[in-house]
Amino acid sequence: MGLLGMMGDSFGCSATGERLVSAARDGDIQEARALLELNPRLARYSTFGIRNTPLHYSAAKGHHEIVSLLIESGVDINLRNCRGQTALMQACLYGHWKVVQILVLFKANIHKKDCFSGATAIHFAALKGHTRCIRLIAADYVPSLPDFWSIMRGTATGETNKEAFDAAYAKF
Repeated sequence: MGLLGMMGDSFGCSATGERLVSAARDGDIQEARALLELNPRLARYSTFGIRNTPLHYSAAKGHHEIVSLLIESGVDINLRNCRGQTALMQACLYGHWKVVQILVLFKANIHKKDCFSGATAIHFAALKGHTRCIRLIAADYVPSLPDFWSIMRGTATGETNKEAFDAAYAKF
């Protein structure tokens, strides 16, 4: 048994959770994989206070391989930190389009809002001018609105297209 196995047995979940956070932040895919093999539940670990998960850290740093590994481990990709931010918001804020692509592919909720500003992932991408991130989210945006085409034709309700679209968008 290697050092990792011995350390995983001797430390509590908090210590190994912090090691996974460090691996996610630093882009250490081998360490992240080894820790998740020992305990797949570590993918749900969150830091004290800010409540960032390994997914938040890897998304913010652009470590797309670790993001994929965490998703494969069954992490909820829509987990929020103490500000209500998701990993998708973090990836958009820092312009990591490969991470955005993975998260959108695995059905990250593009409509979630930051608790303090009310901003969504596309707002964070636009704020920083990350056009690739904007395009990836916009490509997923239209199909995610229920009855989009009937709303745009005005057949769903008696409202004009703009009023109906605004009303549908306000639900999110």
